[in-house]
Amino acid sequence: MSIVFKEVEHVYSENTPFQYVALRGIDLTIEKGTMTAIIGHTGSGKSTLIQHINALLQPTKGSVQVEDYIITATNQPKHLKALRKLAGLVFQFPEYQLFEETIEKDIMFGPKNFKVDEETAKRLALKALKDVGLDESYLDKPPFDLSGGQKRRVAIAGILVMEPEIIILDEPTAGLDPQGTYEIMDVFKKLNQEGKTVIIVTHDMNHVLEYCDQAIVMNKGKIDKQCSINELFEKTEYLLDLSIDLPIITNFIYQLNKKGFSIDSSIKDIDNLIKAIKEAI
Repeated sequence: MSIVFKEVEHVYSENTPFQYVALRGIDLTIEKGTMTAIIGHTGSGKSTLIQHINALLQPTKGSVQVEDYIITATNQPKHLKALRKLAGLVFQFPEYQLFEETIEKDIMFGPKNFKVDEETAKRLALKALKDVGLDESYLDKPPFDLSGGQKRRVAIAGILVMEPEIIILDEPTAGLDPQGTYEIMDVFKKLNQEGKTVIIVTHDMNHVLEYCDQAIVMNKGKIDKQCSINELFEKTEYLLDLSIDLPIITNFIYQLNKKGFSIDSSIKDIDNLIKAIKEAI
């Protein structure tokens, strides 16, 4: 089933001098099995939005439905633990999710919380660790001895070990080198191809172009646009007006077209771009 937001608003510190309206009248459907990018400038409401999906935040108004779970201002699902197993969220700052004395114990925490036996939990933890590109030598290390990129991998492993149907990622490649970035994004793409719903908050438009099939553009707490990736990158002026960087290849096409070429801005790869340039000359 899809994820459905209906007239959702979220207000921080309501009825205080620090009141801040983060979400305004959100009507949104994210279909099951899609790989969706949520983009927008800092402060547009992206992180607040995704934290409603597994009830880390509740709407001030409106409702969020995730399968059979309904979240409103007055109703938090009774089986909250099961919802958070269904929809796993990796925070922007991985240290928020790491708290055990070893990496193995940290990754095992989720399965053991669901009464999985010790041996099975250890096996699942090792598999999840390998899925994010770390080997078994890391199991006994303290999480806080790791680099920022390694912490992020461990935090992702701690979510993947629960085998969620919905994977929500807030800037998942921050702190990773280019090789690590592509390795992790390939993991998410593979999971999506296996039927998982993947939702990614990101500022990296290259990832959006290469990996995602739809995008949600947020602006000042509202949904400004929801569309396919091809449609999104046809609107180069629109993205630039919102101070959203273009992918490298899209920006190159944009610059060529400003010089008089007429090249399809939805092209995603170098080979097709070279072909289009040859045809345009």
